[in-house]
Amino acid sequence: MVEYDEVELMKRMPVIGEWIVDAEARGEARGEARGEARGEERAKEKAITELLGRLFTRRVGRKPTTAEERAIVERARALGPTEVEDALLDLEREALMRWLAAPVRP
Repeated sequence: MVEYDEVELMKRMPVIGEWIVDAEARGEARGEARGEARGEERAKEKAITELLGRLFTRRVGRKPTTAEERAIVERARALGPTEVEDALLDLEREALMRWLAAPVRP
């Protein structure tokens, strides 16, 4: 591993310094892009989870338990949020509970 002082010394050399600065900038930009993508994905998943949770609450009359919320999220990942939304809107309370309890089939 190169010591910090050696890196600073190399940065003062015109060509090597440019390479190091450029590599650092590219690495930083990639990290920011990955972080933004992850953040956007988490925000999207949170919004879907909240929407499906509200639909569950309206259909069943109470908030989902942690296990039920996990089942809803797993089904949304496996089947897509639209199919889960349809089930939450179309199935009666007992049928919905059985559907959530059944194993997920991708």
